[in-house]
Amino acid sequence: GANKGGLECTVANIRGFMPMGQISMFRVENAEDYVGQRLTCVITEANRSRKNLVLSHRALMERERKENREKLLAEIAPGQIREGTVRSLQDFGAFVDLGGVDGLIHVSQMSWDRIGHPSEVLQVGQAVKVRVEKVNAETGKISLVYRDMGANPWADVTTKYGIGSRVKGTVSKLMQFGAFVKLEPGVEGLIHISELGHGRVMRTSDVLSEGQEVETKVLSVDPDAQRISLSLKALLA
Repeated sequence: GANKGGLECTVANIRGFMPMGQISMFRVENAEDYVGQRLTCVITEANRSRKNLVLSHRALMERERKENREKLLAEIAPGQIREGTVRSLQDFGAFVDLGGVDGLIHVSQMSWDRIGHPSEVLQVGQAVKVRVEKVNAETGKISLVYRDMGANPWADVTTKYGIGSRVKGTVSKLMQFGAFVKLEPGVEGLIHISELGHGRVMRTSDVLSEGQEVETKVLSVDPDAQRISLSLKALLA
């Protein structure tokens, strides 16, 4: 049975009780969902005189999680492909449960495209495949990469965007030092402020606006650093 405080349980014909906070490591909204289930538990209190038996399923889950964590940390290494479940989304990235230990996908490692928030790519509870980028044995922190599970749009940029070629794109972001231009999903080039016009340009917004379609000339391409330098003034009289 269930009540506001937790679960009424039976162990070898002996009545026991499992407090709400001891049912799971995660928040339980409705204890009724557990009625009729068989759970392996840890006995946290057994008082014969008071006929008091208190149980914890959470303690067992935590014990198993700790064992899995130690095993996983001993096995995991950079370069491995692992499966996990998205546990939570934060402004800076997403935490993924790898089966006893959490790893972090930084927002910059989620998509080849520029995104504002992890929710644009992932959802809580989603099953994902990730690549292990870095493991800190001392702190237990694991850095993950999600975007590598798709095709790398930078793989053939030198062929698509040859130096000296004219390319069209959309201004995606204005900065003090220049403007980023989206050439295709996941690939952006930069027009430095010095390449916006023949005269002195004080602000990028004086020449361009976000969302504007522009044609530019490719000055340099560095696929390893994922950088493409563009020029607007090179096509101006």
